[in-house]
Order: sequence, then structure tokens, then C-alpha cells
Amino acid sequence: MNKAKRIILTVVLAAALGGASFFGYMFMNGLSGIRINPQYKEGQIKVACVGDSVTYGHSIKNWPRNNYPALLSDMLGEDYHVCSYGVSGSTVQPDGDQPYNITKAYTWSHEYEADILVFMMGSNDSKPENWKGEEAFLKQYNAMLDTYVNVENPPKVYLCAPPVANFPEGVTQGLTNYDIQPVYVETVAELVRQVAEERGYELIDIFKLTEGHRELFGKDNVHPNNDGAMAIATEIYNKISL
Repeated sequence: MNKAKRIILTVVLAAALGGASFFGYMFMNGLSGIRINPQYKEGQIKVACVGDSVTYGHSIKNWPRNNYPALLSDMLGEDYHVCSYGVSGSTVQPDGDQPYNITKAYTWSHEYEADILVFMMGSNDSKPENWKGEEAFLKQYNAMLDTYVNVENPPKVYLCAPPVANFPEGVTQGLTNYDIQPVYVETVAELVRQVAEERGYELIDIFKLTEGHRELFGKDNVHPNNDGAMAIATEIYNKISL
């Protein structure tokens, strides 16, 4: 092999290894968009975790093992089958910048025919380009819930108030990372509590769980870290296993 061919081969191999390394980093840190759900076994209780990047596991280290639905699956054990249908950036409102109801995960979550629905959305609806007010959010939030429960065998519903969104250190108002508006995330949490009470669903208050606990979040201030994912999974497990 002459020198020119050796150089070309070296460049190609380096590019391939670099690409593989980049993909590995994205995958292991919950940034790839790929989802892994366990094989269903006959007789298992089906649990559908529907949500956004918090459900998906954005920025979770060793994402396949440590996203909250995976942890919840471990906690619930072999009698349960837990599937994650989280989509990063997704909104409840169909006129949002990334509406959940046009995603494949939304379709799959319905085809799954869950026995239990764990529903945690609303953070991305707080963005300036998405927030249309409380009435609009409530209308679309309830409309999406209806698509899951207005079926022949409706699931038991657990509504999760989304985790708190933290401002960066030294900032007390406006936007935080990803244009999330903490003041409206708090509003969403209150609206979720209202819906749970009005519709008779179980409430899992992840907002209160994470409020004042910045140690449960990553550097971006809005996505729970591994400890945060464990705290969320534990809180949901404690509700389901009652």
C-alpha cells in the first residue's frame, strides 16, 4: 500500500471511529432519540410512561439503565411491563412547536393498550412561542387525556405535575435553558393538580418533589440528573405499588 492510500485509509478509519464515538456518547447520555423497551411477557401489567424529555431521559448518564421508566421497571419487577413513550421537546398543545400528538411515540403509546398510564407533560408548553394561557392549556391537556381514556378498556391514570424548572444561579425571572419559563411551569403544575382532582385521577406531584432541590438537576437546570431520575422513579413506584 502506498503512502497516499495509507493516508486515505487512516482518515476514513478516524472518521468512522469518531462517528461511532459521537453516537456512543449521544446514546449513553439520552440524546440520540433512540428508545429501548423490554419484551412483553404474557400476563404482565402494562405501564405506559408518556411525556417529554424528562420521561425520555435527556442527559441521563448510562441512559439505557438510568432513565426513570427503566428504573421504575426494575422497582416494579417481573409482574409489570414498563414502556417509555417520552419525546424530547414535545408539547401537549397541538399548535406548539413540537406537538406530541404527531409523533410515532404517541401512536405507539395508544397501540400499547396500557393498563396504567403515567402522564407527565407541560414543561415545553411553557415556552413563549407555545404558551397561550391557562384555558388553552387545560383544553388541550384534557383533550389529550381523553384520547387515552375514551377507549374500551381505559387505563388507570397517574398524572404527574412536571418537575420544577430552575433559573441559572443569580437569575430570578424570565427564561431558563431551552426557553422554559419557570413561572409557567409552576402554573402548569397547579393546573395538573386541578385536572387530577376534577377527573379523579391519582396525582404524583413531581413539582413539589423537586422544588428546592437543585441537586436533582443537571447543568442545564431543567432536566433531572441521575439522582433526579431515581427520585422520580421512586415517587411513581410508591404510588403504583400502594
